[in-house]
Amino acid sequence: MIPIVLFAALVMPQDTARLTVTAAIDRALATHPAVAVARASVDAASADVGQARAAWLPSVGLDGSLNKYQKPMIVWPLHGLDLRNPPFFDTETSQAALGASYTLFDFGARSAKVQAAQSTREAADASLGATEQQVVARTLAAYLRVLTTRGVLAAEDQRVAALASEAKRARDRFAAGKAARVDTLRAAAELANAQADRVSSAANVDVAERDLARLMGVSFTAVRGAKLSAVTLSPSTVEAFADRDAVDARAERANADVLIATRRADAAAASVGAAKATRLPQLQATSAIVDRSNITGKWLSEWQVGVGMTWPLFTGGARESAIRRAEAASRAAQEQLRLTRLNASQQVDDARAMYESSRARVAALDAAEQQAAEVARITALSRDVGDGTQTDYLLAEAALFRARSGLVQARNATIAARVELARVLGELNRAWIATALESQP
Repeated sequence: MIPIVLFAALVMPQDTARLTVTAAIDRALATHPAVAVARASVDAASADVGQARAAWLPSVGLDGSLNKYQKPMIVWPLHGLDLRNPPFFDTETSQAALGASYTLFDFGARSAKVQAAQSTREAADASLGATEQQVVARTLAAYLRVLTTRGVLAAEDQRVAALASEAKRARDRFAAGKAARVDTLRAAAELANAQADRVSSAANVDVAERDLARLMGVSFTAVRGAKLSAVTLSPSTVEAFADRDAVDARAERANADVLIATRRADAAAASVGAAKATRLPQLQATSAIVDRSNITGKWLSEWQVGVGMTWPLFTGGARESAIRRAEAASRAAQEQLRLTRLNASQQVDDARAMYESSRARVAALDAAEQQAAEVARITALSRDVGDGTQTDYLLAEAALFRARSGLVQARNATIAARVELARVLGELNRAWIATALESQP
């Protein structure tokens, strides 16, 4: 479970000029309704444990009654017949009793119920951890999406600026009679396409900022245009994950979904024991102090103690049906656990493959961006001296834009894939974020 350090994070002075990923995550964890629901579920499961454990303690109760009869009723019980002291009758009687009862032996029913409640609470704890990790992952993804869309928009701005300069150059050369009109038309068409693409990129930025604002529980104006610190992976986080068996073992030990399924399977198995215990009798001890009187007479007190047995011999099949249902639920929980482990293993494969491919794509696009920038510079020089064509320059500018925008997306996709791998491995907590991610100024 993610440590509850949100209060300290919220009350400590923050850099209001720039939003960091840790501040965004803290805000999301403090306000997101999914986390609040999971915490309430933990509280409810803890209350169920207390209720189950209460069966180990005696129950104490106070009873009282006041009755009015049509005909006189004996006021005090007749424990013996003494003709010299005849029993007392009255039409109004009262009675008060303080009693206690305790189950002496129930063949493990209480133990099984307590174990089931404890396993359910542990499942709720694991569910809270899973919910917090999901909120962290979603907030990180939204944060990276804002950075990505803004980076693509910045690349679009560079492209638009370059094409606007080329369009002006073509118009000037056409006015001087040094270029054909087709050059101005070609440059204008490319500029119009770039401007249209920029509108789409700006819309993507708006959508990404709204999503981040919703996750943080703040107004859109608080995120719109706000400065965001860039995020990179720390060197210690870059791992090859070559040992596939070790990664699978880590996922099976700490994956939140696997932990939830394991605890639910434990609870279902304990419920089978509680259901089977109903086949056997229960032994109970009882005691009480009873006071009896008429409405205005003197009170006569007596104590009572006893031992009783409860054993339903025939329930019309209800008991056996309950046992079969508990056994079926236990089998389903075990199979769900197997399915969850298979899904976790698949998620590990997917996240690791995405992480490795994103890293390779970053390396390739980094080199491609440098090469495309050099090609664009050379084609611009060639065009200026008459050795190259405007078409070559426009193609080079388009390739440079694709490399720049692709590099921004690939870098953030690498971070997102590593975060997803940490979530699958059950490592995505605030300590991991503090050590694995570095905010850039």
